[in-house]
Amino acid sequence: MIYILYHPDDESEVKEELIPLLDGKEHKLVEYPNPEFKPENENVLITYLNDEYLREFLPRAANQNWPVGILPHPENLYTSKGLGISLKMGEAMDEILVAEESHKLDLLFCNEKPVFQAVNIGNAFIFSEEYKENSFFFEVKTFLKNIRRLSSLSHHSYLLKSDGEKLIQTSALGIIVVEHPLSSVVSRRLVTESAMNDGMFNVLILAPQNLFELLLFLLRSLIPIKKKLGKLPSFIGQIKISNLEIENSSQIEYTVDGQTDKAESIKLEVQPEVLCLKQVSTYCTDEKGADVKKSLKIDKLPTGQKRKELTKRSLPILPRATAEEFEDLFKVLRENAVTTSPYVIMMILSTLIATFGLFGNSSPVIIGAMILAPIIAPIVSFSMGMVRYDTQMLKTGFITILIGTGVSLLFAAAVSLIIPLKVLTSEIDARLSPTLLDMGIAVASGVAAAYAHAEEGIAKSLAGVAIAVALVPPLAVAGIGIGWWDWDVFSGAFLLYLTNMAGIIMFAGLTFLVLGFAPFKRARMGLVYTLIIIALILVPLSLSFNRIQQEASITKQLEGSTFNDVILRDVKVRFGTPLKVSLTLVGTESLEKEDMVDIKRQIEENIEQPIQLEVISARQF
Repeated sequence: MIYILYHPDDESEVKEELIPLLDGKEHKLVEYPNPEFKPENENVLITYLNDEYLREFLPRAANQNWPVGILPHPENLYTSKGLGISLKMGEAMDEILVAEESHKLDLLFCNEKPVFQAVNIGNAFIFSEEYKENSFFFEVKTFLKNIRRLSSLSHHSYLLKSDGEKLIQTSALGIIVVEHPLSSVVSRRLVTESAMNDGMFNVLILAPQNLFELLLFLLRSLIPIKKKLGKLPSFIGQIKISNLEIENSSQIEYTVDGQTDKAESIKLEVQPEVLCLKQVSTYCTDEKGADVKKSLKIDKLPTGQKRKELTKRSLPILPRATAEEFEDLFKVLRENAVTTSPYVIMMILSTLIATFGLFGNSSPVIIGAMILAPIIAPIVSFSMGMVRYDTQMLKTGFITILIGTGVSLLFAAAVSLIIPLKVLTSEIDARLSPTLLDMGIAVASGVAAAYAHAEEGIAKSLAGVAIAVALVPPLAVAGIGIGWWDWDVFSGAFLLYLTNMAGIIMFAGLTFLVLGFAPFKRARMGLVYTLIIIALILVPLSLSFNRIQQEASITKQLEGSTFNDVILRDVKVRFGTPLKVSLTLVGTESLEKEDMVDIKRQIEENIEQPIQLEVISARQF
């Protein structure tokens, strides 16, 4: 005997569409609700009910161990998908009729109500299951619809317990609970391998600390690829567990498969293998899943002071440092701003190494000096003093920078007087013509230096920052210029040093501002003063950059050109009065002085300005 449970409103559909699919098999129609209904043993029980009635009936069937077959109903939006059964009427009926045995499935309950897809708590809108179709495009549509809510998003405090023991007290925008990764495009890519009969459910805790990282994650998550994310974002906690209790000091708003409710406590538990399903399910497996042990990945969730601050305000657009984070960093930067004996000694040693490396034209030696140089530390401290407008830190940092600069110039000049060489090596020459490109390097290095100080985990990157920005080598070259009494060498190198320092101060300060270590109102004056200094430095840098462009243009114009059957090779151009051009003349015959004078004249006509020509003559055989 086949029993078909249906609601009276669906009687016509049952008789017209369902009955013909039975192929004349003996059946009995049973109206629902029917609290007195109890099928006899060995009979097939088929439901044609919507989600609301299935939520009532399936726990009852599970308690009675009744084998149940579920047919897709127009208002069955969650049950069929959640249980992994066919959404096609004919296919579902055939599976039920030919099934020789039943399959046991776990059921997840939330406050004693069965959960077929997901429980959403708070503002977990990016995981929302409030839709009729489970597709990428609908997910995007849902996200865009919720964009206007971003400005009002805020954290709520939650206490999570299991078996009466506290797991964590944290804050989050929202929490999603899924028994398996089917509820949304996002959860499918976040939840690790899971089976419906592993006795566990998954909890995703969405706790971004600013809108920027949330938006970045959303853009990445909405890319339509099937591959799971290799690693959860740090602001999402994940728990795999068999029972959980979530509490709040006030009522918690949540949804179970789209139905909204409120409660002061939410109790979640899995009842293992209680539902007897008389049809094929994608979750019907004898395997218990890849991991049946309790798993807690909650160490990055906000707690303590961070949790309290996040619950007091709307989610900020950019990161904000907590009082604890600020105190730790500020203490380090205050110490770095002070002039100490080790600081002076390391400045002297790094300057000596850099100066000898410059005279020896040795890049490895110069790089070693960059790593040793400690001057970047007080510069970063000065940038924090600027954005915080802390006069004491500004004063201390400025004095330390000034002492380091003076010591470096003094010892480099002394070395240049001792060494009886006045040779403009390529390493020295490379630091005499700073351009806008050097300002770009300083900008990136300033951001890196501030970020490395703010994040403990990447403090080791400071050596790389020191190499990138190269503060000591231009200082050493400027000192050499003093020793040689050469204004061009001193001014070019010292301008490069000022460029690097101004770029670091400005953009390290902006980075601290973005990371939430200072309010903009307090930082405004310091930023204005630094911006004025940078604007003044940019004038000679722009002129220098324009000069380099002209040098490159002339070099390109002359390289490979032929004058009087002589080819110009290895052309190098350097601005001066007049323009200095060095090159190699390659020809089949030896060149006389008159030939070179004639070639010089043709070059001047070609580039339309006088030149000072340095020539190497080579014969081609």
